[in-house]
Amino acid sequence: MKMLVAVAAATLLATPALAQDQTEINEIVVTGSRMQRPYEVAPPVVPVVTVARRADNLIVSIWAVNDTREAAGRRDELMRTLRSMARAAQNEPDIALSIQVDGQLVAFNEDMVSSLTLGVDDDRSDTSTASLIVKTPIRPGDTLDSASGRIVQFVARIDKAGRSLVNINGGWQLSIVNPAQYRPAVVEAIAADARRTTAMFGPDYAVEVEGMANNLTWVQSGPLDLALFIPYSMSVTPKP
Repeated sequence: MKMLVAVAAATLLATPALAQDQTEINEIVVTGSRMQRPYEVAPPVVPVVTVARRADNLIVSIWAVNDTREAAGRRDELMRTLRSMARAAQNEPDIALSIQVDGQLVAFNEDMVSSLTLGVDDDRSDTSTASLIVKTPIRPGDTLDSASGRIVQFVARIDKAGRSLVNINGGWQLSIVNPAQYRPAVVEAIAADARRTTAMFGPDYAVEVEGMANNLTWVQSGPLDLALFIPYSMSVTPKP
C-alpha cells in the first residue's frame, strides 16, 4: 500500500502565520462558511474525512461613532469612550477586545487607544468613527444565543462619553486559536480512513493519498462548530 500520509504526519506542516496576538498564538477569523483567505477565488472542496470541533470564540464587530460639532471634541469623546470600553473588558472574564490584522485577531487594550486612527462616516464628514472586535469564549454548553448574549450585554453597559454611540455592526463570526495544533488529529483521521479502505478492498489493491502538504483549513459546520480538514484526494488501484 502506497501511503503519503506517513510523510505528511512526520512533517506536520503548519499554516503560515500572518500576525500574532499578544499571547503569541495565532487566532484566525472564520468568515461565513469558510476560512478567510483573500487570495483564494473559490472555497476548497470539503473531503470525506473531517475533524469536528467547536470554535474557540464568538466574535462581532462593534462601531463607535461621535457627531459632536468640533473635531477636537469628537476625538476626545470617542477616545474616552474607547478607553472606558477597554477598561470594562479587562474586568470581564468572558469578554475581550481585538483588532483584525490580515484575518487574525490582535488583542486590544487601553494603552493602544491613543494609537488608533479614527475614521470618518461615509455619509457625514462631521462624524468620527472607530471599529473594534468584541469576542467571548465559547463554553461547552453554549448556544449562539447564550454566547452572543454576553456580548450584547457588554455593549449595552459601555459608559459612553458625550455624543458617542456604540453599536454592534455586522453578523456573528467565529475564531479558532492556533489551528496548527489540530493538524495531527486530521492526519490521523485520514490515515485511519485509508487503512479501513485498504482492508475493504483486500491485499490485491493499494490506496494512495495525495495532497497532504496542503494547508489545514476549515469550514463552519454549525452556529458554533467547525469542520477541520486537509484538502486531499484518495485513489484505489490494483497492485502491479
